[in-house]
Amino acid sequence: MIPAVLYCQPDSSVSYRKTGISNSYAPIRLSLDSCKILAMSNNYRIKEAANEVTQSEEVKKSAFTSYFPKVNAGFSAAKMSDYMVKGSIPQMNLPVYDGNPANLPIATQFTYFPGMALNLVDYLNFGYAMAAQPVFTGGRIYNGNKLAKTGVEIYRVKESLTITETLVKTEELYWNIISLNEKLVTVDSYRKLLDTLNRDVSAAVKAGLIQRTDLLKIQLKQNELEMNRLSLTDGIALSIKALCQHIGIHYDSMVVLTDTPVITVDPASLFVNPDEAVRNRNEYKILEKAVRAEELQQRIVTGEYLPQVAVGVAGVYTDVMDKTDQVGVAFATISVPISDWWGGTHKIRQGKAKVENANNKLGETAELLSLQITRMQNELYQNYFRIGNAEKSLEQAQENMKVTKDNYDAGVTGMSDLLEAQSLYQEAVNSLTEAKCNYQVSMAKYMEAINRYK
Repeated sequence: MIPAVLYCQPDSSVSYRKTGISNSYAPIRLSLDSCKILAMSNNYRIKEAANEVTQSEEVKKSAFTSYFPKVNAGFSAAKMSDYMVKGSIPQMNLPVYDGNPANLPIATQFTYFPGMALNLVDYLNFGYAMAAQPVFTGGRIYNGNKLAKTGVEIYRVKESLTITETLVKTEELYWNIISLNEKLVTVDSYRKLLDTLNRDVSAAVKAGLIQRTDLLKIQLKQNELEMNRLSLTDGIALSIKALCQHIGIHYDSMVVLTDTPVITVDPASLFVNPDEAVRNRNEYKILEKAVRAEELQQRIVTGEYLPQVAVGVAGVYTDVMDKTDQVGVAFATISVPISDWWGGTHKIRQGKAKVENANNKLGETAELLSLQITRMQNELYQNYFRIGNAEKSLEQAQENMKVTKDNYDAGVTGMSDLLEAQSLYQEAVNSLTEAKCNYQVSMAKYMEAINRYK
């Protein structure tokens, strides 16, 4: 299978090589930086956050169009199955007019009118075009645009927060795999040592120099070690799958991580005042803008109960009974929602309560974020202290194993002591590796907590 990173942007720390022996590929080497780059490009949460920013920007653009006139046009045509106006003029004798109005009442000559039917209006065509410009809407358009702008700002901060969380999660997954890999190296080294002891003790048992119980102790330790190794290999495979899913590449069992934990700084020099750092947190900024959004929502609701003023022009076209007309109209409207004021006062009070709740949420979150920063600070320093303690423990375990091995070779101590010394040394190596990896994760989380993560 072609490694997934072939389809990603190139990076000097992401390498692959096809061997000349077969169609298999050499291990895919991933540094922490390359994993971060891949996560920035492929992680689903980051993509969703970017799409949310795009959506909010479109909402802002849509809100801006409310400043412009609203133009409407329409046309209607109707054909009736029968005339709308039906009637008739009866037959009659009509006086003949000789030009003298005085003779009409006493006319002596008449003409016959046979009568006629009157059928009017069997179709109607009507069209119009109208443009209306809002002049005053109680501030709803202005505040609506400010609300849309605030929405864009919120989603941009959320995007930044998502990116930071994703990159910190990348570090956590990366260093967890490094820790497991180092433990596997220690297990394999211990296994080789046990294999050597097994051969030496088996030979000694056959020669009758020592009891078989020493051999059994070694074999029991080997069985225990194999179970631990199986758990480690399963954990490594699952962790690599999780990392690949997180950074958006296909799983490949030949992934090799290249970075090692390096501790170069005392974290005390990085510590800041938690209460001051809170204001730089993205979570705090989001809630600040949420308070602003609630205030704008309240103003919009208040504007619904203020007079609304608009001006406009319209053109009307009619075609009835073969007669067409075009009429232009200029108009102004003022609308006052008098009957809604009663219910509106309750909505306005509801909006004020929402603003107050948003402020309360902001204050509560500031306190919780301050506590979180303090906790992250304590964890970082504790992990830094554990590294020093683990280094001392490793030195002691090395010395203890050397002394115990010398005593075992001299026949002063038994196999149980030797195995115990080797087990303590393995635990000390693993503890140091785990402490260093935990420190790297704690450093990332602390820098995230004070919004200085890069």
